[in-house]
Amino acid sequence: MNQEEEKSTKLKKIVEIVNKSEICSIRNVVSGVIRIINDPESSAKDLMEIIQIDPPLTGKLLKLANSAYYSPQTKINEIQQAMIWVGYDTLKKLALRQKVCEVFDGDSTIKGYSKPFLWKHSIAVSLLGKMIYRREFRENGENIYVAGLLHDIGIIVIDQFHEDEFGLILSNTKTEKENHTKAEKKVLGFDHAEVGKAIAKDWNLPQELVEVIGCHHNPDNIAQEFVRAGSTLYVADFVCQQKGLGYSDAPIQDKELFRRCLKRLNLTSYALDLIVEDVENELFKMEEQGLL
Repeated sequence: MNQEEEKSTKLKKIVEIVNKSEICSIRNVVSGVIRIINDPESSAKDLMEIIQIDPPLTGKLLKLANSAYYSPQTKINEIQQAMIWVGYDTLKKLALRQKVCEVFDGDSTIKGYSKPFLWKHSIAVSLLGKMIYRREFRENGENIYVAGLLHDIGIIVIDQFHEDEFGLILSNTKTEKENHTKAEKKVLGFDHAEVGKAIAKDWNLPQELVEVIGCHHNPDNIAQEFVRAGSTLYVADFVCQQKGLGYSDAPIQDKELFRRCLKRLNLTSYALDLIVEDVENELFKMEEQGLL
């Protein structure tokens, strides 16, 4: 068995373990919301059918609708009323955030890493990617938002199912000053982006998501049709790590690759700075609302 075949076998085993674990509990809701997002004929009613059979998600929706941010005149107790009050776009993001967030539960901190820190980073990347799509391309950026939420799911999986190796990976990133991906390949023979790609593919997520998650640290390798999405996610990831928004798995940054991605997107530093400022304000609002 050659090196690539061995890696493929290991990744397949990891996906099998994931699909028997609690992580897989998010699969149906996340896949369902993504299908709705990508279906132009879908409506809020389709989303409500998913939300109403998920008690934690229903609770989060009602809590948000009754929060000081939305300030309803009377208490909202019904799902449909809450959906109308917060809006369809907010509802889609809430449904995805709530489900993916379940995978990031846990308070322990190891060598600067914790699941909440990683979750904050994922949220920041998803918001920044979506805002780039809206401001620069005049598109909703729904898939790039999902990609931002899920791009580091491989780190969660390695943390949970390769605990000893994960500790060694964290040590290497600190003592040898390596990026997470390099340390992972040394210890495991594969990295978290490859794990995330294998999971996304097995869960039948759209091909764009599969490719973007798999190439979020090396967008030069992505298929031509997904270059814009890959470059956007890289820029969002790079900037959020640079700004210290959550956990950083790539402290040693490739500035030349970053500049290439900006050029592909025709995105100026000035425009990006304005978007980043809005993202930081949005993160602050989310923290005030108890959503982060």
